[in-house]
Amino acid sequence: MSKTVSNVLVDFDGTLHDTDLVYAARLDGLFGREGKTLYHMFLFDVHRGVVHKRYPERHDDMDLHLRLLLEHLGQPHNSENTDLLASRFRAASEDVVKRPMFYPEAATFLDQAAKAGFVLCLSTGGGNTLQKAEVIARVLGGDYFSEVIGEELLGFQKHDPSYYRQALRRLRWRAEETASVGDTLETDILPARAVRMRTIWLDRNSEAPALGDSRPDYTAPDLLSALGYLLNM
Repeated sequence: MSKTVSNVLVDFDGTLHDTDLVYAARLDGLFGREGKTLYHMFLFDVHRGVVHKRYPERHDDMDLHLRLLLEHLGQPHNSENTDLLASRFRAASEDVVKRPMFYPEAATFLDQAAKAGFVLCLSTGGGNTLQKAEVIARVLGGDYFSEVIGEELLGFQKHDPSYYRQALRRLRWRAEETASVGDTLETDILPARAVRMRTIWLDRNSEAPALGDSRPDYTAPDLLSALGYLLNM
């Protein structure tokens, strides 16, 4: 086991589970766009690009997100378009827990990390935290996590360092002995670094290098690479 890190916070969406693919499938064809393109617009241009920066207190306001997405697409903000988008997003959210699509190496990562002696905690944004933990146990076949935390359980949004401070207090973990593994710089890396945790950024899409305060301790192309780093820290 690592000599310095004994505890690991593991993200769900985009880390263990291919949530982008699930949402893209449900959005495909709307307004003449590919589902992958639509979900990228929603996640990067609207959620992170506008809501996080201008309306952080409305992080979970789906009506706002849908209005901004329609504006971004140049589509009328009317009940027909809003209801259509809302129904597709609800269906995708249900798919995540009813028809999940885990990355191929997710089970190996969790199994080997647990066997190596790391104490694992599922740490996820959005809702359905407990359902996500249940679907991991059901589909991947293991009781990997000592604890499960999420925004609705801690009372803080994941991009806020207070989320990680509260998580450490709840878990009774020391920051210097804890690593955060996740795919999103704004929620998994930067706020975890702010409380002096170790960080592993899962860069599946070969995005631009992280700089400054966002720079993780390690950038991994997949979970097996992240596991290798944890084992050899």
